[in-house]
Amino acid sequence: MKEIRFGIIGAGNIAREHLGSMYSAQGVKCVGVCDKVYERAVDMVKDYPDQYRVYKDAQEMVESPDIDAVILAVPNYQHNPMFLLAAKNGKHVLCEKPMALNVKQCEEMIEAAEKYGIKGQMGFCTRFMREIEAMKDHIDAGNIGEAYFGQIDTLRSRGAPTGWFGNNEKSGGGPLIDMGVHYIDATWYLMGCPKPVSVKALNYHKIGNRYPKSESIYAAYEQDTVYNVEDSSHGLITFENGKGIMYQASWSINVPRDGIAHMDIYGTKGGLRRHPLKFIREEESGMTETNLHYLDKDCFTLQHEAFGRVIRGEEESRAPLSQGAVMQRMLEGLYESARTGKEVIL
Repeated sequence: MKEIRFGIIGAGNIAREHLGSMYSAQGVKCVGVCDKVYERAVDMVKDYPDQYRVYKDAQEMVESPDIDAVILAVPNYQHNPMFLLAAKNGKHVLCEKPMALNVKQCEEMIEAAEKYGIKGQMGFCTRFMREIEAMKDHIDAGNIGEAYFGQIDTLRSRGAPTGWFGNNEKSGGGPLIDMGVHYIDATWYLMGCPKPVSVKALNYHKIGNRYPKSESIYAAYEQDTVYNVEDSSHGLITFENGKGIMYQASWSINVPRDGIAHMDIYGTKGGLRRHPLKFIREEESGMTETNLHYLDKDCFTLQHEAFGRVIRGEEESRAPLSQGAVMQRMLEGLYESARTGKEVIL
């Protein structure tokens, strides 16, 4: 089995998550890192200086014959240009979510992957979580019948990240595009990725990025003083055949301090709840709930291993770029709906 040699572009928080998770992955290996701030990349691998080459920039990395693929662990506004640079130089790309800032950029990335013959995959790590796999096993087995509706909440009471996350021009949005996208994507994936038809959203900017004394601050490595994104987003996505997803996502909203994490999938024969993991159904004696168990493993490690198999031609991608573009269309529509106050037809 050929071991796929990865480079990580970016040295912020998510890059460090990828680096640590790849250390135990099978069939793939991180061999290099880079960041637009060179010293930041040096710092990221300071405990293992002999294991990783620190490239002076992304250009040098993608031109290196020692790199087969790259992970784009950079702020959202850099996804498109970094993807195009890597593809042009024949490197396969694992792109963190969201795919880009708009659908047009996503289409450019898909065209580049086809033009240069490289493999691309979205960093939808929740698809590789073992509890999501357990839920999908039940759905694929027909245990809940037709999965027709999903209801999800990913709510922080106070937790707006500092830095580029709050600048709409760099991030594309706030908690919807940062946290909500993971829950929406996982639910959409479990429902079989039906074609989206329309969206309606309400976004609020009532609290801002205040941090009470009791809360720790999640700080981005790339700092920025602009904060012009939503505190919370609440909406409905409808799909073909009447299916739907209702969601809430927030960085700042007045819920209990521990926040709320909730995902339900409703089917015609049963239902699934992610937190805690349960299978709900009607039996002769009445409604029953079964706790589901799974062997846990880091979802980043699992997606790295899976993308290695994709590159080697052993399997199809579980998170293809085409679905990243569809998700971007949904996100774009939700933000347009929040701005206009109207339902947006996709």
